[in-house]
Amino acid sequence: MTFEQFLQQKDFVLATIARHHSEINKYEKWLKAKDKTIENTAKKDLLDYLQHIKQSRKLCNATQSGILAILKKYYSYLNKEYGTTDITHFIKIRGTHRKHLQQLFTAEELELLCDAYYYYTQQHKPNNYELYYFPDQQKLLQGRYIALTLVAYQALHVQEIQALTQADFDLHKAAVTVHASHRGAERKLQLDASQLGILIQYFADGADSPLVPNANHLERISETLKTLHPKFRDFRQIRASKITHWLKLYGLRKTQYLARHKNISSTEQYIAGDFETLQNNIDSFHPLN
Repeated sequence: MTFEQFLQQKDFVLATIARHHSEINKYEKWLKAKDKTIENTAKKDLLDYLQHIKQSRKLCNATQSGILAILKKYYSYLNKEYGTTDITHFIKIRGTHRKHLQQLFTAEELELLCDAYYYYTQQHKPNNYELYYFPDQQKLLQGRYIALTLVAYQALHVQEIQALTQADFDLHKAAVTVHASHRGAERKLQLDASQLGILIQYFADGADSPLVPNANHLERISETLKTLHPKFRDFRQIRASKITHWLKLYGLRKTQYLARHKNISSTEQYIAGDFETLQNNIDSFHPLN
């Protein structure tokens, strides 16, 4: 198995695979200049390389940590395929944990945001350009609305929404199945009652059309939401809001499953994202106070 095939098995996209190859090539070129090979490299050599790229490329800790993550995957592959010693164990870049203070949506605000977008889709008058590329504007806008609700009510990632097919929706049991990927294991999530009617309409013609043809359509949703709600920033903000609500309702372990986090530590980060706590902090540190 090649390193590329190793990454493909983890569902990495081509651009990410290319980035991995680029960083591995730089690492191997540096080793060659030091008369070393992957097989005889020690942990100290790897630490020297990390220090080298930080200084020569003027990297911040977060970017340096990202490159280390790539090297960890590469050594994991080499260890699995060729028995090469994995020297990346216990190496970690300090100072990479960044907390972003952002306004989260309450559960009621998420509903109002979805409602506002739904009314927009009902009133939208497509121009000739839109009609030329997507003649069935009603179905297109239905798909965009469903995509938004899947972030707001099921906290799905954008990539997960793009991968969904009609077979993944069980409208009789009001559930959607999100299949396993490199993000985590398969999980089944309950649909909100408000989602069922529009899903029935969307799949009524029997055509297994993607909810959003490509990522550009998600950008269109985002642009519209910014005009509908002054608090909206991006889909990650909506997902974070939903996960925070889950933590209040279900606790840590169930939220880990619902959010598809591989590690419980990923879920624990959202505990500090409690809406009231964040809002109080925002109010306290507002420049007008």
